[in-house]
Amino acid sequence: MIDNLYPENVVVEEDATIAAMSAVLAHDESLAYTGRGPERVAETRIRRGAFVGIHSVILPGVTVGRHAIVAAGSVVTRDVPDGIVVAGVPAAVIPHSGPGPEQNFDV
Repeated sequence: MIDNLYPENVVVEEDATIAAMSAVLAHDESLAYTGRGPERVAETRIRRGAFVGIHSVILPGVTVGRHAIVAAGSVVTRDVPDGIVVAGVPAAVIPHSGPGPEQNFDV
């Protein structure tokens, strides 16, 4: 689901995938509902070739980097760098060894 109130603030670049039952949000009304602050609206971006797994939530203002992977069921609260895998609630970097999708090797 792309944010239903501010869809113009969600940018999904070419070749990015957002799996079923995931939410990409561009606004947060939690402080407004409690009377403790204003509604927050920020651009949320899913960069080229990124993958967002099923049942994940991307919070307002977050950028998921190029070819990054968000594991199923994750809640992403801050930016994910290019080529990184994150998982969990809140999402954290998963250590990875081996080549990334855009690395070149001299043989």
